[in-house]
Amino acid sequence: MADRMCPSCHTVLTLKEKDYPMGSAFLKADRFHVDIYECPECHGVRLYAAEPELVTCPKCGSLHSPREACAVCALNGAIDEATH
Repeated sequence: MADRMCPSCHTVLTLKEKDYPMGSAFLKADRFHVDIYECPECHGVRLYAAEPELVTCPKCGSLHSPREACAVCALNGAIDEATH
């Protein structure tokens, strides 16, 4: 992929975080993932849509980042504990 350039000062951006999940962990819908870039000159931050690496939870079937626990199962576990 070509270098991403800062639209403000035209410096090459530095990738700070790849495939960062955005949005609520408590929604069963797939979350939006972004790559986070920072400009080393003006310190502006830019977000670009990422091609996320997702895994399927073997218990509930929802998709999530391999860097996170399954939010759907965590929420279901908390609800089960609260009702018992």
